[in-house]
Amino acid sequence: FESGLAPTSSADAEFAKMLQVEAQREVDRQASIQRKQEEEIMNSNFTRTTAEPRVNAYIPADEHGLPKAYGNNAPFKPTLAGSTMRHIRKPNPAPVEI
Repeated sequence: FESGLAPTSSADAEFAKMLQVEAQREVDRQASIQRKQEEEIMNSNFTRTTAEPRVNAYIPADEHGLPKAYGNNAPFKPTLAGSTMRHIRKPNPAPVEI
């Protein structure tokens, strides 16, 4: 130790390896923090859903082709009948005689 040399012949290589591992851990830790921040941002901006997206705008023919929102006048799109609908009879309206 007093002469400034490494205690063993492989000590320099072990020390270099240890520094490299510490640097890699720091890089991995920073990447993990950044990934968590990105996931938080993504989760706050949208929700995952299996629902089919509904139309909320249309492209008018007379203007520049920019989408225009329907607002409260969106077209009605009924959902598919569920499995419990098989127990309900279809309406059979009586004919109207005048």
